[in-house]
Amino acid sequence: MYLIKQIVWGLPTVFLIAAFGVYFTLRSGFYRPRAVASTVRDTLGSLLSHRGDGISPLAAVATALGGTVGIGSIVGVGYAISEGGAGSIFWMWVCSFFGMGLKYAEVRIALNGRKKSERGFLGGAPYRLGQLGYGGLAVAFCIICLLASFGTGNLTQINSVSGLLEGMGLPTFVCALVCVGVVAAAVLGARKRISRINLFLVPTASAVYLLICVAVIASNAGAIPSVLGKIVKEAFGISAIGHGVSGAMLAHVVREGFARSMFSNEAGMGSSPLAHATSSETDPDVQAKWGIFEIFFDTFVVSTLTALALLTSGNDGAREVFSALAGGAGVLLFSVLSAVFAFASVISWCYYAECCIDYLFPENGVALWVYRIAFSLAAALGVLASGGVLWALSDVLNALMTLPNLFLLYKCRKEIERIG
Repeated sequence: MYLIKQIVWGLPTVFLIAAFGVYFTLRSGFYRPRAVASTVRDTLGSLLSHRGDGISPLAAVATALGGTVGIGSIVGVGYAISEGGAGSIFWMWVCSFFGMGLKYAEVRIALNGRKKSERGFLGGAPYRLGQLGYGGLAVAFCIICLLASFGTGNLTQINSVSGLLEGMGLPTFVCALVCVGVVAAAVLGARKRISRINLFLVPTASAVYLLICVAVIASNAGAIPSVLGKIVKEAFGISAIGHGVSGAMLAHVVREGFARSMFSNEAGMGSSPLAHATSSETDPDVQAKWGIFEIFFDTFVVSTLTALALLTSGNDGAREVFSALAGGAGVLLFSVLSAVFAFASVISWCYYAECCIDYLFPENGVALWVYRIAFSLAAALGVLASGGVLWALSDVLNALMTLPNLFLLYKCRKEIERIG
């Protein structure tokens, strides 16, 4: 699995994603002051709007954030630093900056061709690919998304949570039962239940988590300049000894930064547009601007504060950061927050997969129930599997999802106009 990861996450994949990100960033021009003002105005203006069809724009972005602001933004950042060094954070920023333009394009293209069903709006990569006559690619995207929902969306998240539960003294068997039960309680309900759960969980847990990170960074404020310098130096392969530049080190750091960025914010994968497409918002441009906010919040707020908290405090993981700040109470709080984030991510990926099932088996309630039961039971495997293997599997599936999605973006590139 690790070898496959090295192949699919080689520099060609990195350059391909970067090229699309740069293209749509320039084409949409979201970075211009006028576009930024327009984005803030339209997102805040539609914050509480709901027109009756589909879920509210805020619920759609909360569901998308549920899939992005989770273990990838907490445990994943620590993993990136351990694997690629502090420099991987710089390349995570670069990938995410251009990822905002890419996410804007994804969401807008998804909403341009969505359809109405008995359960509300449906749209995204498979629907647009099917409309363009690429049914085979649409099916391939759905299959990969379904697999990713088990890997990226379920097993990886549950594995992290089970480690925390076992650390609190719970036997493995009990952890498996708890995880299966909690997941089943959420996903066996209607799709709107998932969006309502995330609408409450994501903002609440994010606020508490960010306050802790800010407190840690503030208590180690003197280390911030040296940490920022370390991030920049290691980003370009400058070693600590002799200040030499290593091409191999640079390639590894860039690859790890891009992989962690995509795992965290999903730009280019085509997953979160599946949730955005179910929004009741009728203007594709407005909902696409929520896609920009999604990446900004996930990477430049949550992931960045996590990285700074880790690096300024000298800890290897967020759990140790919370422990150093508040002892046993901090560990307990971290465990609760991690479980909430992971839970939100799990049910968000279930939401994505159900959108794909609706494409493969239109209006087929049996297929949805079979998937929901299998998805719930799979949580038990997340307790038992190796974390390293699961991260590698998730990275492979994430990379594979980008291929049909980027092809769609290329075909529909002329639909994207400048914001403002």
